[in-house]
Amino acid sequence: MIVYKIAVAFGRIVSFLPFRLIYRLSNFIAWLLGAVLKYRSAVIQRNLKASFPEMSQKEQYKTQKGFYRNFADIIVESFKSLSISEKTMRQRFVLRNPEVFQKLYDQNKGLIMVMGHHTNFEWTAMAIPLVVPQNCYAVYHPLKNPHFNKLIVKIREQFGLQLFKMADTYPFMLNNPDPNPLYVFMADQSPHKGKIKYRGQFLNQSTPVHLGVENLSKKCNLAVVFIDIIRVKRGFYEIEAQLLFDKPQQTETYEITNTHLRALEKLIQKDPPNWLWSHKRWKHA
Repeated sequence: MIVYKIAVAFGRIVSFLPFRLIYRLSNFIAWLLGAVLKYRSAVIQRNLKASFPEMSQKEQYKTQKGFYRNFADIIVESFKSLSISEKTMRQRFVLRNPEVFQKLYDQNKGLIMVMGHHTNFEWTAMAIPLVVPQNCYAVYHPLKNPHFNKLIVKIREQFGLQLFKMADTYPFMLNNPDPNPLYVFMADQSPHKGKIKYRGQFLNQSTPVHLGVENLSKKCNLAVVFIDIIRVKRGFYEIEAQLLFDKPQQTETYEITNTHLRALEKLIQKDPPNWLWSHKRWKHA
């Protein structure tokens, strides 16, 4: 409890700093992670080498350095989430093509919004209810510490997102009475070793993939929309939505899975530094 109170007090102090100071802190954190702590440096280098075998050492170093900057920005922006206002978030989070979501809403069609751990995925999930007409839901894995768990849920739900536990995913979605919900799903999480049912080609490697997006879009007849998260400049993001499927039940087996994998792969190849390279994505490859 004492650790929780100290951590929250520190986080709130940081959250009230102006953005210009927030990003100075981010620069320090990025330097600390990369030059001093060498945070997961071996994992990052291994992932980059396997994903981009043609990448030179100089390019790899530049990408790794860019990763630390992106990761540090996510950290300080997460602190900022403790006090950020709706007005500020609306200024910093813009949807380029809202008509994709509006059309589905007008058709009374629910959807799964698929994204990756790219740029500030935390802000994206938190702020998406501000820019779409749908009620928004997201799965989460509860933390062991009940105090931190309560705080994280409060932060993520502050603009209208509704969380449900990972263990409740199928019963929640199959029984949700909302006629046109929006569910937030991550496309790049690694399944547990004992639950691997499919491997797809992703970033030059055979990769275990969750089939939840495909299975649930078919069971619940949900459209599948992939989003690119673009950092326009520090602290400002724009979202580009791409409708992948509006009739999921008419697709071939693994077609949905392979399509959203390709969309994420294309995004990462276009913008390598801003993906979460420290994640042990291929630990069960």
